[in-house]
Amino acid sequence: MEKITRNILNILILILLVIILLRTCKEKVVNGEVKIIRDTTWIIKDSTVNSKPQIIKTEPYAVPIDRWNTEYLPDTNYTKLLDQYKKAVTELLGVNYYKDSLYIDSLGYVTVKDTISKNVLVGRRFSYDLHYPIIKETKTITVIEPPKRQLYWGIGLNGTQQGLIDEMTGSLMYKNKKDQMFGVNLGVNSQFKLRGGVQLFWKIKLNK
Repeated sequence: MEKITRNILNILILILLVIILLRTCKEKVVNGEVKIIRDTTWIIKDSTVNSKPQIIKTEPYAVPIDRWNTEYLPDTNYTKLLDQYKKAVTELLGVNYYKDSLYIDSLGYVTVKDTISKNVLVGRRFSYDLHYPIIKETKTITVIEPPKRQLYWGIGLNGTQQGLIDEMTGSLMYKNKKDQMFGVNLGVNSQFKLRGGVQLFWKIKLNK
């Protein structure tokens, strides 16, 4: 009887040690998984606009006459003066067309066409082809359920080499939130002798 009492006392001491280990284990915090999806949509705008710029100021002689180039001074020879006149008429009544393209980073470009006659900007036409990105951001939060404490119980049988059942055991297994497992077991053999033990398990992470 004294031996049985001593065995039970040893088992109680083992259980007390397991409880102390469980109390010292810290729980880990599980955060939610945040998934961000960015979707870009391009808005295309293109058009052609015609306009006629307005004169806001005129300076008849921006350069004083005495500083004119000799080719602009009237020649005293009538024949040469006539040639100057015809040349001036041709230059004045002629129409000059200008075209330029302005690129705006990666958004596109603007094309400007100007028409000039009689030293006047008589028409302007500009075309644009622009691509505006609209970025839509979607955040998806997946809430991960935090680990829970779990407690298992079970029974077991141990046998001999001859195939005879030699021992019956009862066990308790506790799993904490860190996936660590602790167990205690108590058994009795065929001679009705009590035996007990403790178990500790740590999770092994395997590559998926």
